[in-house]
Amino acid sequence: MKVDLCFGFSSIDWKNLVQRLDEDRSAWGEAISVFERRMKERFFTCIDALVAADTKPDLKSSVSQPEAQCIPGFSIMALCCLLVETLQRFQESFASARLPGPCTYPNGPCIKPSPDTTGQFIRFLRRPAFHGAFAEDKIAKSFVHGIRSGILHEGETRKWVIWREEPSQIVERHEDGYALNRTMFYEAVKQEFETYLRDLHDPTNSKLRERFKEKMNDICNES
Repeated sequence: MKVDLCFGFSSIDWKNLVQRLDEDRSAWGEAISVFERRMKERFFTCIDALVAADTKPDLKSSVSQPEAQCIPGFSIMALCCLLVETLQRFQESFASARLPGPCTYPNGPCIKPSPDTTGQFIRFLRRPAFHGAFAEDKIAKSFVHGIRSGILHEGETRKWVIWREEPSQIVERHEDGYALNRTMFYEAVKQEFETYLRDLHDPTNSKLRERFKEKMNDICNES
C-alpha cells in the first residue's frame, strides 16, 4: 500500500531511493531530508503551533470565554514523548535476543523477551542536551511513569507539574514530586534531533545509517 512518508514523498519513492544509498552518496542527502521533513511535519510544527496558541494566563488575553482558552502543556509533552520514542527507535532497535530452547510460555519465560521501552526512553533522556537532568534513576523513572505514561495512558501527570517558564532548569524538586520546564525540555529534544541529523550526514557512522534504513523500511512495510 502506498503511504506518504512526508508531503510529496511516498513509500514507493523511498523504495526507489533506498536502492541508491549504497552507491550514490548524494542519495543520502535526499533520504535525510525526507526524514527531517517527516519529523517536522508530524511533530515539530505541531508542537510549535501549540506553543503559539498558548493563551498565557499571566498575560492579558483578548479571549473572554473560559472554554476558548488554550493550555497546551499536556499536549506539548504528549507530542514530545512520542517524538522521543520515535527518535530513539531510529537509533536503537529492540533487543531480539531469544532464550535457548523451545518457548515455555506461559509455564516459563517467553522465548522472546518484551522490548525494553522504558530503558530506551531513559537512554534518550540521558543524552547531552539534557545536561544531566535525568542522570538519577529515581528522576528518570519518575518522568517515564509520571509524564510519559501518565499523560499518554491516563491523560494526567503523576507527581509532576508542567510549567512553561519555570523552573530555571529542566527538572526541579517540587513538594513531593517534580516540576518540569516544558520549554527547556522541548529545546533539548530539538538539539538532539539536530545532532542526529548531523551524525546521519557523516558517512563514517555506518551502524547509525544502517539502523536508519532499517527503520524507514519498517515504516514503509508496516504502513
